[in-house]
Amino acid sequence: MLVISAIFISLIPAVLVAYPIIRKIASKSPLPEDESSLKADLERRWESALEGLRHAELEMSLGNVSESDYLWLKEVHMTEAALVLKTLEISDKEKGFLIKQIPSDSGYEEE
Repeated sequence: MLVISAIFISLIPAVLVAYPIIRKIASKSPLPEDESSLKADLERRWESALEGLRHAELEMSLGNVSESDYLWLKEVHMTEAALVLKTLEISDKEKGFLIKQIPSDSGYEEE
C-alpha cells in the first residue's frame, strides 16, 4: 500500500510538469506561409491598393487634393486592385467579399 501511494504521489508532479509540453506538441500550429510567395505579395498589393483608396478619399474630403488629383489617385489604386484580383483568379464568392472591402463611395460597381 505504501508503494502504491508513493507512486501516486510522485505521478502528480510529473503530470503537472509534462502537461505544458504535451499540450504544446498536441496543438502545434502549421508553419507560417512563406512571406516571399506570390500569394503573399498579391495580398500585400491588395491591402496597399485599398489603403491608397481610403487615403485618397480622406485627403479629398479634407480638401488636401484637387478633384483631378483625386480622380487620378482613384484610377491608379482601382487599376492596381483590379490587376491583383485578376492575378489571384479567385472564385466569385471570394471576389464579392473582397469587393465589399472597397469603400462604397469609390464609384466602383460590381458587374
